[in-house]
Amino acid sequence: MLERASTCLETGGRQLLRAPKRCLRSRRVLHSSFWHHGASDLSLPFWWASTGLLDHSTGDIDNCVGSRAHTAGAKSNDGALLDFLYPEKTLALITRMSTFGSNSVDSRRRLNGSRVRHFSTTRLRSEAENTIQLDQQDAEVDADVEAEFLSRLQHSTPLEALEELLHSDEAGKQELAWRLYSAILDRDRTSTTQQNLLRYLVLDAASVDPSRVVHLFDAVPIDNRSPPLYKHAVSAYVALRMVGPAIQLHEEAADRFGVVHIGTKVNIGTEGDIGTEVDIGTEVDIGTEVDPGTGVDLGTEVDLGTDALLGRTVQDGQWDLSLRVFKTYLRYSVHQYPGYSEWMQRGVRKSIWNAVARLPYLEDRMGSFLEHVQQFQPELQSTKENKRALALFFEDLLPVVVEHVLSGTDPDEDFIWDYFIQLFPKLRLLGLPITTSYELVIIRMLDTLRYRKYTNRRKIMLELYRDFREYAVSVNLPSERPSRYLIGRLITQHGQKGSLDRVSDMIDDHHLFHPKHKLAPRVLTGLIHLYAEHGDADSVQKYFNYLRSGSPNNVDLHILSALTYVYARRADVPRALKQFKRIPEEFDLVPDAACWNVLLLAYTRADDLDGALECFNKILDSGVTPDKFTFTPLLDLCAARGDIEAFEALYSRAEQLKINLKSDAHARSGYVQAFLRYDDPESAEAVAKGMLKSWRAGVLNGLLTHTWNMLITYYALKREIVHCRRLYQEMIANNIPLDSWTYAALMRSLVEVRQTNAAFKILRITMPESNIQVHAFHYAIVITGFLHERQLDLAMRAYDRMIERNVTQTDSARRASLLVLGTSDLRQLQREKVKDPRRRLIAVEEALRAIIFENYEMEIAHRQPSHNRFIDSKAFTVPEGYFGLVILLYSTRGAYEICKELFEAAQITKQEKGDYEYPISLLTAIMEAHYKAGEHEEVEKCWELARSQADRLVKTLHQAVNPQPPTEEIDSAENPSVLEIGESTRIARSRRQILFRATRIYVRSLLDQKSEGGLQHAQRTIRNLLTSGFVLDSLTWNEFIQVLARRGRFMDAFTACETYLMPRFPGWRMLTPYYIRHNQRAHSWMDLRTDDLTRTSVLPRYKTLIILAAAYAQVKRDEANGIGWNAEMGGWPRDVLDQVAPNCVRAIETMPRMGDPLQKQFLPNL
Repeated sequence: MLERASTCLETGGRQLLRAPKRCLRSRRVLHSSFWHHGASDLSLPFWWASTGLLDHSTGDIDNCVGSRAHTAGAKSNDGALLDFLYPEKTLALITRMSTFGSNSVDSRRRLNGSRVRHFSTTRLRSEAENTIQLDQQDAEVDADVEAEFLSRLQHSTPLEALEELLHSDEAGKQELAWRLYSAILDRDRTSTTQQNLLRYLVLDAASVDPSRVVHLFDAVPIDNRSPPLYKHAVSAYVALRMVGPAIQLHEEAADRFGVVHIGTKVNIGTEGDIGTEVDIGTEVDIGTEVDPGTGVDLGTEVDLGTDALLGRTVQDGQWDLSLRVFKTYLRYSVHQYPGYSEWMQRGVRKSIWNAVARLPYLEDRMGSFLEHVQQFQPELQSTKENKRALALFFEDLLPVVVEHVLSGTDPDEDFIWDYFIQLFPKLRLLGLPITTSYELVIIRMLDTLRYRKYTNRRKIMLELYRDFREYAVSVNLPSERPSRYLIGRLITQHGQKGSLDRVSDMIDDHHLFHPKHKLAPRVLTGLIHLYAEHGDADSVQKYFNYLRSGSPNNVDLHILSALTYVYARRADVPRALKQFKRIPEEFDLVPDAACWNVLLLAYTRADDLDGALECFNKILDSGVTPDKFTFTPLLDLCAARGDIEAFEALYSRAEQLKINLKSDAHARSGYVQAFLRYDDPESAEAVAKGMLKSWRAGVLNGLLTHTWNMLITYYALKREIVHCRRLYQEMIANNIPLDSWTYAALMRSLVEVRQTNAAFKILRITMPESNIQVHAFHYAIVITGFLHERQLDLAMRAYDRMIERNVTQTDSARRASLLVLGTSDLRQLQREKVKDPRRRLIAVEEALRAIIFENYEMEIAHRQPSHNRFIDSKAFTVPEGYFGLVILLYSTRGAYEICKELFEAAQITKQEKGDYEYPISLLTAIMEAHYKAGEHEEVEKCWELARSQADRLVKTLHQAVNPQPPTEEIDSAENPSVLEIGESTRIARSRRQILFRATRIYVRSLLDQKSEGGLQHAQRTIRNLLTSGFVLDSLTWNEFIQVLARRGRFMDAFTACETYLMPRFPGWRMLTPYYIRHNQRAHSWMDLRTDDLTRTSVLPRYKTLIILAAAYAQVKRDEANGIGWNAEMGGWPRDVLDQVAPNCVRAIETMPRMGDPLQKQFLPNL
């Protein structure tokens, strides 16, 4: 293979060796004998020796003009290595292949013929062409400079022309200035002119010639060399890669200007003073001084080119020189003088690392530096001065490397994790500063936006702090501990993410590492507002007492409002009012608008419309100027009740007071909510479109995410998944950001159509991959969805996942957890065939006991949506709602005594409140327990309490301002005027069904009393509810009508069915023998599908029509026997029924005769 060896040596092996990566196949055409025979065994024709073979792997040979270097290389090939071993023809062939001259292309093209394409797909400029073009441009520039040079010399000498140019404002004339300087005689060149010319040449960094700078600097006497000149000279030597002379000049300058007394105001930079807690941006004034010798202002830092020197030495990996330059810098640096803290020193030294910061692959250079330290560790730490210089050098280099690693365009988080996790063990082994390094890295990450946002990735900051904490505990030295500033920053970070457990851990660390220092006032202030936001009243009071005792001057209205705000978040009006009264009585301050707004928020969160209006009037009477935060709670209260009229009135009042709500997205989204609660989605979407238009125009402040989330949730509850998808696509198309509640709304839409598995997939996969935080509300949706689908195993899986991830609980999640645990216990008792009603549900009671022992009132203060079955005031939902749910579970087993015990326990938890009202959910639960135990009197008492509570919750602003007179008594609930009166009643439209379950239990209790008085009482109760604006559910109507028919009240039964049930009767389906359809539960043989039945569907059940059919048959038999003539009605009952209930009679007559068990039971003669 000698032939190949020669060519490889001459061409560098680039042509004949295989390429390391895939490329286009070479178009070289060589005879196989050349590769497989020795140099003297080639049997080739003569033309092979003189043929120019194409040497390009790409096949593009056009415009390949050889340069002078290539031509010279071709000549040198006449004496090839080991040429005496080659025959003449082989040597000629090798020479041809290795030669790349100007005439090689034409000769090769002639001999290759048509085997190679002779054009280039892309015209690429060769190096020679680029050189020629640049030479042409330089020639043009030189001609212009020469012309101007001659022009200026026509009227003045070179020295005069140069002085005129240097003192003018002309820019970009550096070449002309040098040309004029070159024309000056040596004896006429003064030091001043040389200094001024040097300063002028370096003005244009792009065109500066470092050799000229060095020439001018050398010509300036040493005594006249100022720090700027040294800087330019050092930079010039660095540009020429002459590091040695640069370092010598740098040291010379340091010796001359080494005593500097700093005096100007120095900006600390981006970090605060850890040791003394100096805030960011603090300025320190130390004095001023001017050097009389050189006129240097010693009040500013002297720049001697350290930046450029460090950049070159670090780039070259010459760490010994870098440390030498840094030590030189320390001699004239400002850090060694008193008055400068450690962080201030680092801020002053930051400017010398600018060139290093621009270098690539700094993380690798840091590894090289650590290897250097490891290799020369004894020398680098031989003296105290060396140790100090090494530590300061590393402390300055580390921020630059950290900034480079963290601020990449596409950062690799896995690489960042591995890099920093592996870095600190190396620092410990090398004895480099650990504490400062941890502080720098963690604080820099806290300053990075992507680390402050929620992500579903490992938290590098937490891992580094854990390592830092373990290290500090192990060494147990005062200087090796997390600073108070770092702990404060971490408290803020964890508090913003709602991680109260980690906040508590950080406070414990503060007490552990700084036992002699109290928490700073700014930290205490942040903790007070943090715990107030989460409803932790005990913590708020504790840290308020700390602040009050340690810094009484910091107690102002902003702090005092937090005492009221914490109870406002808990919807605890009495305690919020108590804290509000402390402001003028105990602290002798006048509440401002913010304090009044917090008190108003307490009333609105408690759903107390009367109290909110009273508080609002007091605000206006107090002389305080209301703002948008005064109207927002009231607008939200009206929107939640669907009170459009009140919302518009309050909105107009705000505009009259010159309060701009039109540009507030949150206030306008309340209008959308009001229409949705009023069941008018068309108007709601119209308002949303108007908001979108304003948002695009830039006149609406805030995001539209909440508005679209409400629209998606509305259609999700209606099971209209097509509209949900349409609105989701609108969000994507209009760049409306998605948040956690957007995904919750989409999950809700899937659960409503019995696709809970798909919703669970969103929770497990989609949200984590999208870096969307999963909250307790999402788990509540999934758990209840699985329970409705009777998939208990999957519901338990979702519950276990929530507990495993320590998700912060809310009232909705607590109820879902109790429900899944209770269902699991009931199923286990069913498997074991335990019939004893006194058997305890152990898992449920343990969970309930754990809730009671915790600070459960914090669970009301969350900002998550609710997922509740009943409508209750937030002031009475926790823990009463939990007790009510457990009572319902025990009621299914008939454990009446246990239910009474739980009800009494629920009362004990709120016994300190004098105005306590039982929530409807708890009353409904105990009503069912009393009903199953036959305690009808107790059911009556609970009903009266539930009815009074409901009247307060359905009240609108119009009713609060204008109380309605008592409604007119109507004889029968079947009277058509009942519906008219009910529709005209101005109660909250979205809460008309608030008593549906309590009404069902109470009506059942009345009907079970087997007396005419009980039936009449039931009729009066239903009539009163209807005239008051409430509605009954389908099951209550069907049971009531069935009892009327079975007790012989045929006319009332048929009239009620015709009025309330038959308008939505779908009719009977066509029966086809070969088309099998599943009957809907309780609606056999009706033309219904699953999607046709909703929670609000009110239509007759199959059993109701069967019973009415039996009653109708009885009427027909009586008429046939001459019985039943009624003079008051003016005819036979059958004819009257045909007139008052034609749809009901037609449904009975067209009912299919199937002979099913119900028909056999009530229609035996069918």
